[in-house]
Amino acid sequence: MATKIESLSRAGQPSRASEKALSTRLVASVCALMDVVQIVGSGLLIFLFYVSPVDPGKFPIYIVAIGLFALLALQAFRLGGLYRFASIISPGKQVVRLASTLAVILLTLLAAGFALKISEQFSRIWAFSWLLTMVILLVGERFAIAAIVRRFAETGRLGRNIVIYGAGAHAERLIKHLDDLNEPWNHIVGVFDDRSFQRVGNSVQGHPVLGGLPDLLDWARSNRADDILVALPWSAEDRILNLLSRVSSLPANVRLSPEFVGTRLLHRRTSHHYQIPMLTILDKPVDGLGALSKLLVDYGIGAVGLVLALPVMGLVAACIKLESPGPVLFRQKRYGFNSQLIDVLKFRTMYVDQQDSNAEKLTQKNDPRVTRVGAFLRRFSLDELPQLLNVLKGEMSVVGPRPHAIRAKAGGLLYEEVVDEYAVRHKVKPGITGWAQVNGWRGNTETEDDIRGRVEHDLYYIEHWSLLLDLNIMVRTVFTVLGGRNSF
Repeated sequence: MATKIESLSRAGQPSRASEKALSTRLVASVCALMDVVQIVGSGLLIFLFYVSPVDPGKFPIYIVAIGLFALLALQAFRLGGLYRFASIISPGKQVVRLASTLAVILLTLLAAGFALKISEQFSRIWAFSWLLTMVILLVGERFAIAAIVRRFAETGRLGRNIVIYGAGAHAERLIKHLDDLNEPWNHIVGVFDDRSFQRVGNSVQGHPVLGGLPDLLDWARSNRADDILVALPWSAEDRILNLLSRVSSLPANVRLSPEFVGTRLLHRRTSHHYQIPMLTILDKPVDGLGALSKLLVDYGIGAVGLVLALPVMGLVAACIKLESPGPVLFRQKRYGFNSQLIDVLKFRTMYVDQQDSNAEKLTQKNDPRVTRVGAFLRRFSLDELPQLLNVLKGEMSVVGPRPHAIRAKAGGLLYEEVVDEYAVRHKVKPGITGWAQVNGWRGNTETEDDIRGRVEHDLYYIEHWSLLLDLNIMVRTVFTVLGGRNSF
């Protein structure tokens, strides 16, 4: 066995000794430093070329504003997960979040300046030119960093050497998950297990079994191991404790991989409860301070939005009454928080005698049941404005999974018959807008895939909820509504 390990090490395949270890924290730190340079540098340059020639005496207040913006941006990016390694190396998925975060911060500072009566000290052209420049520079920077990291990893100059201890079914699922990630900086350099080859075989998912625990210790003392992942059943307590005591002196991270049925459990976290560590499978998606802050945002936006929308709502109500007889509002039973039924309010868009309270029949393009005013309202989602009242009543949130009618179907089946996890959507309040809607999942559910895609995005929102994600969705909703896609 020692000969086998030595030959593999000399060949340079498992150990990759020439590689430099990949530090995800270092990559995040470099990204944060570059963000500061781009934000501060662009703000100063635009000031020097546009503001300074006219009014150079304003430099102190501008530098304070630029510095404050940079601090807020760094904190917002950190809280929003934009400095997580997975976010940094997938910049295309973060463009909208990054741009909307910068826009929200700038608008917040402008609002604060207006409230403090100092906004006239700042040039609007400077502010919005700075915002556009920051978005372009930071997005370009993210793509550059991701490309450099991938290039260095693919050419062998950067990587993480991963050692797996355990060669059973648990290890097979773990290795398959790591291989499926297709991340060039992750290198599984070998598998070790104390059981005989007759029980575990010579390889696991194509990766060689190099021996037992003594062989692992020998290998790790002459080669670089960044992470030792223990892939044993949690019931094998004695084996795990013995392993941990033997590898504790190695300069490597030692991580106990969760025992899981499917790869989704890999994303769960461990925490201490009842004085023992537990793997958290399900959690309240919005709790504590998060729940309070979301509630305050809902009531604040709901109240302000309703006041601003009242003139439009009055005009819409008049148009509805003029075109066809019947009530202005349409009430429909839908599932709300904790699967409770609520009356969701909408402006009436159909003729009274052709309304479908249970959504038994999907609305089609040029549907004869829809009035001319109703078609316009549906096109720009103006029929949803009364749901601000649902928000103020505490039945809905501004952002959340859209509430569905109780008899709504996809492919002839009720939604809960198509998707087993459908009821999970009700762990949070339904929203006027949501993650699914701003990602193209609006309109009818003609097929089963339509509802599966919608629920998948709803579950993503529930699992990754944050106030920044809500703000991102609110900003994107404006462009989604103006596009009017799939709304009829």
